[in-house]
Amino acid sequence: MRKILFLYLFLLSLVSCSQMVRAPASLKVRKHVVFDIDWTITSEVKPDFEGQRIIIVEGKKYFVHEGVEKLVEELLQKKEINISFFSGGSFARNHSLLSQIKLGDGRTLEDIAYKILNKEDLTKVEGALDSDKFFLRYKKDLSKITDDLNNLIMIDDTDHFVLNSKQEEHVLFLGKTFQHFEKFSDAKIASGDYVPRSVGEWSFAQKKLLILSGAFNEAYLDAELSGISWSEAIKNQEKLLDFSSGEWNDYSRSMYGKSIKHEPLEYNSCLELFTSFMAGAF
Repeated sequence: MRKILFLYLFLLSLVSCSQMVRAPASLKVRKHVVFDIDWTITSEVKPDFEGQRIIIVEGKKYFVHEGVEKLVEELLQKKEINISFFSGGSFARNHSLLSQIKLGDGRTLEDIAYKILNKEDLTKVEGALDSDKFFLRYKKDLSKITDDLNNLIMIDDTDHFVLNSKQEEHVLFLGKTFQHFEKFSDAKIASGDYVPRSVGEWSFAQKKLLILSGAFNEAYLDAELSGISWSEAIKNQEKLLDFSSGEWNDYSRSMYGKSIKHEPLEYNSCLELFTSFMAGAF
């Protein structure tokens, strides 16, 4: 009799608990994260470069940016998030590159991609000159990923590479990017426009994807609790991070700290509690 009463009280509390943690409608909406490739998740390095996290694609060496695997793995834990890639590289180059970046479970970025869009998918700009920069001659049309741009965010190192100003509202701009240097001492003896000039610039560039890992988790919770769109939640994080400054601030340090000690978000704690109870009670 006492066990029946206890079970009744437990079920009553379980109903209350489920009401508290029930995923809101914003979590059920399909969300999209679209990655650029060059200078966003990889950087081409010189043929004689020696270092860690190097892959070779079509005879060229690429450094795989620190934190890309962690960021992707954490996004994949959220079942309603699709991950895509949209790059100006060719179909063959992009697929070969993505197939060489492996996650902890053995899958590659090519394996987990919702869509992979390439140079062949870019929109040619009418009237653009052959002498214009590549991003002025071609544009990425984000509607080729989904028509629901309110729940899409594109991560890119070029802030005007998408089709129009409306789509630019759904781009998280990474700010200035640099050549990859294993150590800042290597950068100090280098020259050029894409060489970090301070330890802060160098380390900030190195850790951007890890910073985003923390910020994306904050945005996910923000969208859940406030009901704003995924895109708006990410753009709020972009303002706080201020990547365009090229330097750390208090918020980016905080997000980096959260990223390196992050534990996955859980929404089924009541179910797990009930399962454990039933296993022990009967």
